[in-house]
Amino acid sequence: MTITIDLPSEVETKIKAQASNDGVKVEDYVKILIKEASDRREQSEKASEKTFREILAPVHKGFTESGMSEDEIIQMFEEAREEVWQEKQNSK
Repeated sequence: MTITIDLPSEVETKIKAQASNDGVKVEDYVKILIKEASDRREQSEKASEKTFREILAPVHKGFTESGMSEDEIIQMFEEAREEVWQEKQNSK
């Protein structure tokens, strides 16, 4: 596929410099950028199709394998929350 696009001069300058730094032609560098963006979008769309249960499955597995009780896990989260709150208070 061939596409022609108009870029602002500052973007053109950046792309030329980045391509040069990577040792590739500008055309090849732009192809790489487009492929990376397309891959990221595809991964993002796949992630958004997952249920909350699927997203948290590795966390649940980790807690199960840790051998911690539910009360211990809750306590750990409470301590972490308190620590973050204290850090925010001290930075004011």
